[in-house]
Amino acid sequence: MTRPLFNLVQPIASSSKIKLYPSISISKRYQSNIKSPQLPLPNGYTFYPNHNDTPFEEMSKSIMKSEPRPDQIYQSKIDSPHLPRMSVYHYLFPFKKYKSKHRTRFYYYKEQNLEKPTFINGLNGKFLTRKEIEEKSKSLSTGLKLKKIEKDEIGCLFGMNSLEWVISCFAIQALGGIVSPANYAYQPAELLHQLKDSTASYAFVQPSLLPVFLKALELDSEIKIPDNKIFLLCDQSEKDILKNKGGIEEEWSNRFLCLDELYEKPGTPKRFQDGMEERTAYLCYSSGTTGKGKGVETSHHNITSQVQALNCCYEPIKYNDVILAMLPFSHIYGLTVSIHQPLTVNGTVVILPRFEEIAFLEAVQRFKVTWALVVPPILIALLNSPNVEKYDISSIRGLMSGAAPLSSDLVEAFEKKFPNIKVTQGYGLTETSPVSNVMNIEESKVKGRNGKIGKILPTYQARLVDQLTGKDVEPFDRGELWLRGPSVMKGYWKNQKATSEVFAPGGWYKTGDIATIDKEGYFSIVDRVKELIKYKGFQVPPAELEALLLTHPEITDVGVIGVYSKEQATELPRAYVVPKGGISSLPTEKSKNEFSLKIQEWVASKVSNQKKLRGGVILIDIIPKSPSGKILRKDLRALSIREEEERVQKGRIAKL
Repeated sequence: MTRPLFNLVQPIASSSKIKLYPSISISKRYQSNIKSPQLPLPNGYTFYPNHNDTPFEEMSKSIMKSEPRPDQIYQSKIDSPHLPRMSVYHYLFPFKKYKSKHRTRFYYYKEQNLEKPTFINGLNGKFLTRKEIEEKSKSLSTGLKLKKIEKDEIGCLFGMNSLEWVISCFAIQALGGIVSPANYAYQPAELLHQLKDSTASYAFVQPSLLPVFLKALELDSEIKIPDNKIFLLCDQSEKDILKNKGGIEEEWSNRFLCLDELYEKPGTPKRFQDGMEERTAYLCYSSGTTGKGKGVETSHHNITSQVQALNCCYEPIKYNDVILAMLPFSHIYGLTVSIHQPLTVNGTVVILPRFEEIAFLEAVQRFKVTWALVVPPILIALLNSPNVEKYDISSIRGLMSGAAPLSSDLVEAFEKKFPNIKVTQGYGLTETSPVSNVMNIEESKVKGRNGKIGKILPTYQARLVDQLTGKDVEPFDRGELWLRGPSVMKGYWKNQKATSEVFAPGGWYKTGDIATIDKEGYFSIVDRVKELIKYKGFQVPPAELEALLLTHPEITDVGVIGVYSKEQATELPRAYVVPKGGISSLPTEKSKNEFSLKIQEWVASKVSNQKKLRGGVILIDIIPKSPSGKILRKDLRALSIREEEERVQKGRIAKL
């Protein structure tokens, strides 16, 4: 495997005229303005209409005014792969008769074994071969057409990971539709927001989640999804079992069709048309850690470019590798890396509905899992588990962490307990489809690299920009990570204002993450722009305090926020802490207060003055997190507001 090398964009002579790369696509809105971009663009880059409101010619001039030095634009030395200009479905399931006026059928990866188990239900062992996935998705697509569901309509997928989820996803793609996956943990009001915002016209729903889905529809009469366009994510045998055992109401069993009742004679997937690769394929919703989630438009080209880039330098998954997929398919990380990428490397994917410790350990032992996608909370759970030693997990060679920051301390603690399992991590966002950086196992073995997110992927360019000055920073200095490449989203769904706020001139996506880069080209994420606590003019990174607190032997989990003090007219750092053994291990108020004070003093002895936990240490049963492992700071802030209201109310009662 070729290892990523650090590279700088070559200096450009001021008089030079840089031609567009052959595979760069410029949206029609800009075509009349194009002369010559003043900076080289990543291979396969596509300007979408909402990336910038500035006409292309003026945009080039604005770039030149604040152009970074050539050595401040970072990209991989690995050659960019050939990037397909086709739909996701035709990329993953090419067929021999497929032709268009300017290309013939082309495999972007080795021929696949159609009879090999590709997706396995980790709970019962049922599996689908690649051939079955293609046949069933085409059959279901035909069934959807007979239900008068058309190309470009948006279908919501509301369920946990399952074989039926995968089939339904690719059926919508074969139809030429848009998949809008919804988080299975949604409550009715949260689901309603996505259904209404996305304008979904039909839905696939896990039977156990029907009450939530139907309640969401009841909350707003404007949402019109008729019964004949609500389908159950199960087969006929499961539907019958649920009906007999009371797992689904008889009325619902008669009202809603399952997948087996929709299958028809397989049809031909929607033909490829010029420009189809720029159409929206997926509408995932951001986690909404600071407010309501926004729909992220991910194009066909975004996904296919992402998979091609991953296959250049992502940890090689071989024919005999078994990948454990338990991260939500509704999240872009699980969607791309657990479903799409394995289909291009002939891998086998074991599906779990979600992470549960015993189910995880049993699946690893039964299916000899070699590779798993995780988030930091899963590592913490395994690190503290008394059950791991009861199972044979020796088949695992590596764990790839993503979706949330992973501290070097956690990696070191995990690898100390499990010396034969290497933990590495990548970085990305829903808006980048998702991976822009990755650290492979060999690279992560080098001392001092734990906690780093790796080098930039091929097809991407990166910059680190100072928030105050707007200038690019030097290596080792902190700056906001800006990214540009063919996997960067089209924009936020029906939200041009939000889109324009995150794109700088030239199509640079502002990630909102503060990062550094070392002399070898390895990036580290050090904090979030919007999450920085402002204490008397000083910036305090919550992630730094969280990483420190997690090293304390009596702490299981932690979340840090800033709470505003009217008396001091500033934000104060506050830690919400889950004690080892839970709050119940501290039965009295005195023991709780003593524990909180001890932690507060311990932190004070290890940090600079502005980082002390002046907002206090609050004990809590669980840190609120999204399914992808991100701390939901908005929930912690809401909790702090309620606590303050209760404190004020108690004060009033005391005065009475």
